[in-house]
Amino acid sequence: MNKGTGFLFFVFLFYVAIRLVPFFFVFDHTNRFFQFDSYDYNELGQNIALHGYYVPKPVEPGLRRSPGYPVYLAIIYRLFGVNPAIALFFQIILSGFIPIFLYLNARLLFSKSIGAIASVISIFEPVSIIYSNMLLAETLFVLFLLMSTYFFIRSLKSYNLTFVAISSICAVITAYLRAIDMYIIFVFAFLYLINQHLTISERIKSMGFFIIIFIALISPWFVRNYEVYGYKGFCSIQDTNLYNYRAAGVVSEIQGISLKDAQSQLEKEVPEGLSLAQTYQFYRDHALRIILHHPYAYLVVMLKGSINMLLSPERYTLFKLSGIKPRLLNFMWQGHSMTKAFKMILADPPLIVAMISYQIMFNGLLLFFVFIGIIVLAGEGYYKELIFLLMIMAYFVILSAGPEAEPRFRLTTLPYEIITASVAIASMYGSFSRRHYKKTLK
Repeated sequence: MNKGTGFLFFVFLFYVAIRLVPFFFVFDHTNRFFQFDSYDYNELGQNIALHGYYVPKPVEPGLRRSPGYPVYLAIIYRLFGVNPAIALFFQIILSGFIPIFLYLNARLLFSKSIGAIASVISIFEPVSIIYSNMLLAETLFVLFLLMSTYFFIRSLKSYNLTFVAISSICAVITAYLRAIDMYIIFVFAFLYLINQHLTISERIKSMGFFIIIFIALISPWFVRNYEVYGYKGFCSIQDTNLYNYRAAGVVSEIQGISLKDAQSQLEKEVPEGLSLAQTYQFYRDHALRIILHHPYAYLVVMLKGSINMLLSPERYTLFKLSGIKPRLLNFMWQGHSMTKAFKMILADPPLIVAMISYQIMFNGLLLFFVFIGIIVLAGEGYYKELIFLLMIMAYFVILSAGPEAEPRFRLTTLPYEIITASVAIASMYGSFSRRHYKKTLK
């Protein structure tokens, strides 16, 4: 075992071991692994494993969720029986590859030392520790996202359609895990076009090949939904969130009412007698009309959602994992001032307060180093690398940051925040020790 392989092996072990600590404390209390979305995923996984069909309930024809995570659960349930704890155990083991691919991404963009810093930082990141222990799709999503961007970066550095194909396939898997990644092709297409390592012909071929593979593999689910149910979309949760959160957030903002009242108001506007597919189409069309007619209010809604997503500590899930009855608190959308929010947190049990304090400290330091990292990259001429990192982070913030935004949505941006922060740490250490890391991309 060489030095680099040995380092990644120990990173894998420590990453998994830390996440197994809460798992072994609560693995015999299955209900603690479940959050709101978990119940849908689990029911779909059971139905696929036991009955071979993708229908959660008679009134909901399998349109609400992307099929990727239920298929993962179905595979585990078919092999080991319906036991969410076993599915979660394998999820935590698979999560150990996240710091490895984080290292590989950072090494390709910058250097081995920055990759090493990034992988070590990721071991102690608190939100990923919490959500690796929840029956949710985010952990596997982040793994395949990092795999996709790793092969994408390789295809940017050298013309290789095999790398393009692998990157596109991994991106498709992420879309099947969480539909939020369905539009990532536009980001990757733009990055191919501005890439100067390839000729214009190679850029166009790479971009076209990526898009063709992505569309070819993502289309069957669209076709299935339309042919069987007449639904023109990938999964209905997108339309539901757009209507009940994004559009409701705009109504809340312009009318000065609570989000709950805005949701009730919009629900009354849904015509009676619509099929499920027609209801979701109405959600989409009416929500877009509201948003397009009030762009400024929507920007305010998105700004609040971004703050909630990027800055709020995870609290509700800590109650779930600890077996304490959860006390709901949403900083941005339930009318709580920051002062009231902190008073409520300080009234929590000591373990919860300690975990929240750790999250706030870790996230504050991370964002500080991200800011420094952006300055370093711009100052030292890493413009292409900076554009790549900022576009990936901006993509997930824009698509995730509505009133429904939760700290767990931050998991999609965290790997790229960590890489940027690692650049700052490496630069500061290099300045302190009178050494500078070597630029690897010319």
